[in-house]
Amino acid sequence: MDQLLAALADPERQRLYARIVLDQLPPGEQDSAVVRKHLGRLIAAGLVERMADGSLRADPAVFRRARSVEEAHPGVPRRLVGFFAQGRLTAIPVRPAVRRELLAHLTGTLFESERGYSEAEVNAAFRTVHDDTSALRRYCVENGLLVRERDGSVYRVAAA
Repeated sequence: MDQLLAALADPERQRLYARIVLDQLPPGEQDSAVVRKHLGRLIAAGLVERMADGSLRADPAVFRRARSVEEAHPGVPRRLVGFFAQGRLTAIPVRPAVRRELLAHLTGTLFESERGYSEAEVNAAFRTVHDDTSALRRYCVENGLLVRERDGSVYRVAAA
């Protein structure tokens, strides 16, 4: 939903989207540089699709689909919903701030703060959401969310 709203945040894109919805954008005008720039963003967000004949179509169902995706992941912060599909993490965010937010969410939901975990237990917990358990474990340690004993035998949730 955030991606849809961000695409519509620009007043020029709002006007263009409204013209497409109302079918008031002449085919020749689609080729102007300004329209192409904004149209690319609307298409990337899924708000508009180009039909086989070159015409443009706005599908209002995109808003219902976006809402149902958010509702399908209860407990996941709204900003992180796009990284999940069918209860599993589909990608580890590249941006450090977003990755840290995701890791904090995972450690908060997968681990108890008073308990120590073996590496196998940490891997088993992470495997419930993503197959690259070593990357998740390493990122959590690097970000100070999990603390590992020097000998590597025990992991604990870092004190807040």
